[in-house]
Amino acid sequence: MNNLYQLDEFHKKSYFQRLLKKEPKENALIEVNNLLASKELNEIKHEDIESISLKYKVDLYKSFSVELKEFYQRYLKKCLEDDILTDAELNDLKLLKNILILNDNDVNEIHNAIASNIYKKSYDDIIKDGKIEKAEQDLIDKLQKNLKLPDDIANKISAESRKYLVESEIKKIISDARVSPEEWDELNAITKNLDVTLNIGEATKSQLEKMKLYWAIENAELPIKQVEINLQNGELCYYKTTVDWLELRTITKRLNYSGPTYRIKIMKGFYYRAGSMNVQRITSDVLSEIDSGALYVTNKRLIFDGRTS
Repeated sequence: MNNLYQLDEFHKKSYFQRLLKKEPKENALIEVNNLLASKELNEIKHEDIESISLKYKVDLYKSFSVELKEFYQRYLKKCLEDDILTDAELNDLKLLKNILILNDNDVNEIHNAIASNIYKKSYDDIIKDGKIEKAEQDLIDKLQKNLKLPDDIANKISAESRKYLVESEIKKIISDARVSPEEWDELNAITKNLDVTLNIGEATKSQLEKMKLYWAIENAELPIKQVEINLQNGELCYYKTTVDWLELRTITKRLNYSGPTYRIKIMKGFYYRAGSMNVQRITSDVLSEIDSGALYVTNKRLIFDGRTS
């Protein structure tokens, strides 16, 4: 215990505290700390904590719940340095829980947070090569048991870690906007080994296909596509897509502006309108759609097959 909790000095009384004969409430927490630093857990009685509360006229849990939880957290971390909770350590933690006036929710929250971090670190290390061997699975299952980590938390960590690894692998292989067959096969092997389903949308799937094609253009023999248009002798089509043909066109707009006007009565029912008039013309370049259709990339040329061309 002495390695975890060190004796601390009490706060001095302020002028008004001396005048009113009151103790600094912060000293109540220091007394709890010093109690943990000077005695073994099994030597501390519940009456010791009650006497501190009475002495300082303070509800320790309401006033210092955060600090009391930190005392418990510090001890639990020490117990889990070897990644296992022994029966003796579990008994000590139960004693400490009662000494610090903590409830089940408090200790469960602290325990699950610390155990989760340990479990996640070990799990991430095991799956970093994209697979889990049986011996490794047995090891991580044993760790979960030793940490007393609930199944639902362990399963959530497992799912999130595997998903994150696959997403990281995808980001890595598309970082150069090229996807080789080896990279794609390796990604599929990882998803299979880790039992992760790739939820790829149509837009992402289309981008991946383009990246595969970019790699093939630079490194492999291009796949030949069968197309419905007539090609020249020896001409081969490698790519087809739907495109819009846009061109910059200059457009002139006429803007009419009429200033203040007034009417002059000529006779009953007839009026003459008078005023100022200003006509302006503004030109601008805009992209205008010329046509849309299919674009073919061959070993000889680019072919556009539009609706009107």
